Amino acid sequence: MATIVTGSGVSTPQLNVSGTATFGSTPNVTTPQSMVQLNTANGYGSTNVMIRRFSNMQVNQGTDISYIDSTVNGASFSINTAGVYSISYTDQFSGTNANMGLSLNSSQLTTPIYLLNAANMLAANTVYSTNTPMSCGWTGWLPVGAVIRAHNNGAVSGTFTQCCQFTIARVA
Repeated sequence: MATIVTGSGVSTPQLNVSGTATFGSTPNVTTPQSMVQLNTANGYGSTNVMIRRFSNMQVNQGTDISYIDSTVNGASFSINTAGVYSISYTDQFSGTNANMGLSLNSSQLTTPIYLLNAANMLAANTVYSTNTPMSCGWTGWLPVGAVIRAHNNGAVSGTFTQCCQFTIARVA
């Protein structure tokens, strides 16, 4: 915040100013926004069978997040810069009792999201209706080296694969 007072006659406690006064506030924005946005379900990793894959990259900007897609391991998002991140994930499945969520640094990549260790589960959701989109989201601090994944229970994708969306963005 900039506060400039010029002239003479400044007195307190009422702050009487003669001359020129300039008061202003400028937000301190020093880091560009980084974001990765994907859509359209593309199955799961062949080894990491609970980790979602995506067909289309809509946005990949900045250097704070590295997106890696692997036919073996599924999609993962590595954090290169510590900060506050916002993540949203939407999916839909052909069967009932489908589970989906967000995992953090999980080594349980063949385990359904609802059975993960609590420390590795950022968010989760369950749907009991066929072809119904469901979402989950999380916002919070992530350190350098954190790995985020769209983590499910391996349910078959529903009719509307374009409903599968994933966005991660550094917000502070």
